[in-house]
Amino acid sequence: VIEKKDIPAEVLTHSEDIFKAALEGGAGYYHVTGAPYGDYDIEYIKNNDILPENYRKIKKDVDVYPSYLTYDSQSESDLELSLLKEHRTILFEKLNEYTVVLARLALLHTEAVVYFHDCMILNFINKSDRLIISEQFPSEASDEGGILHVVDEFVSGALEADFHRISAMPLFHSVFFWQSLTDKNLKDIRYAEVAVTKSVGIGGVLSYYANAKQLFEQRGWGVYLKKNASRYSDEMLEKYFALKYKPEDANEDNTVFIQDLTTISLTYLSSKTSTEIDESVLSDDFRNNLDEYARSILGGHNVLGVLIRGTDYIVANMSGSRKMATVDDMLPMIREWIDEDGYDKIFLATEDQDILERMRNEFGSMIIAISQIRHRVSDFVNVRLISDLEKQETSEEEYDAVIEDNTVNYFYALYLLSRCQSLMVSGQCHGWTVARSFNHGKYKRAYKFQVGIDKK
Repeated sequence: VIEKKDIPAEVLTHSEDIFKAALEGGAGYYHVTGAPYGDYDIEYIKNNDILPENYRKIKKDVDVYPSYLTYDSQSESDLELSLLKEHRTILFEKLNEYTVVLARLALLHTEAVVYFHDCMILNFINKSDRLIISEQFPSEASDEGGILHVVDEFVSGALEADFHRISAMPLFHSVFFWQSLTDKNLKDIRYAEVAVTKSVGIGGVLSYYANAKQLFEQRGWGVYLKKNASRYSDEMLEKYFALKYKPEDANEDNTVFIQDLTTISLTYLSSKTSTEIDESVLSDDFRNNLDEYARSILGGHNVLGVLIRGTDYIVANMSGSRKMATVDDMLPMIREWIDEDGYDKIFLATEDQDILERMRNEFGSMIIAISQIRHRVSDFVNVRLISDLEKQETSEEEYDAVIEDNTVNYFYALYLLSRCQSLMVSGQCHGWTVARSFNHGKYKRAYKFQVGIDKK
């Protein structure tokens, strides 16, 4: 919604459904007449065109946010209104299709007081004691958490981990995302089938599945993993993990098909669901084997668990929370903990042969490590990921067996880390999340380095 301009354009008559009429008309720009508080123009802008360039990279060659060319604001059961309901005051900086619809919903379904700067909002919403038009908005600092500020510049909410300040489009997506999943009637849906990209490791597959399960079960939908949906064979996943596959009664009519959770992960509801996994994700036989092995290796010892990622984390030059501490970064704290807590063993989890050799040089027979295939940074020639290196080094016939062996060893390592007395990790990775989840808060102390974030 913008001020009227003296340019050629088709003319529409103002109505309550003006935005729907404009979309159905198909033109990108209209003059609108007959509005009680002044004529105006409307212009269609694609959601993805609003995004800054760095946000568009979140999903390669695919729109980050749905276009929402159609939606139903009347069906409350198909809306996710929690973010609106959790605020006492909602400030809308701009007047556009999304803020009009969101303001209507807030006034209808919440007790919030709604603010706009522009009196043109009265073209779309009747006067109300809870609709305030003012040049000055209440200060956010005066009401921590009680104000939802819908700003003009792009703010996703999800990536900033702060949903009190957000743009209209991401807020609209958080409210309407259920409707973006399918053209079918949501009341007929019973299942969600989820797929995983081939580049995702086993920790990511399980976290992705756990997050989808939590999210979609809130609507009473059963969640299952698409067949051949990841780099791991279905036979291997079923052997070691408690994942569900397509039920007999799941079909095209009662199932939504989720190819990528990225867009859904940008919603407020998704931000409140956990990606953590616990032992329930393991098959009974696998969990029993892990328990027995942990007792035999760690029993009777006071063990410090240390996880140090290297190889492709170094090759990819990870930054921020994903930048890993080096052995040199970690040695002072490792020695300090040994002196203070009296650890007689260090269980080291690493996929990097250079790191293993360096730690053995430093601590000798104190080091316990699982026998597994390890790599060096120097192995990464014309590849950046371990998954690519595995394909390069393995024949097609051997690939599934190598992947299974590596995956099993990975979980043995994580399980042993979870059974140590304390944990130290080189940076943010699935290993940190999974080991702590398996441990259930029993560590004497746990520390994650953040060398890409911490200021020296």
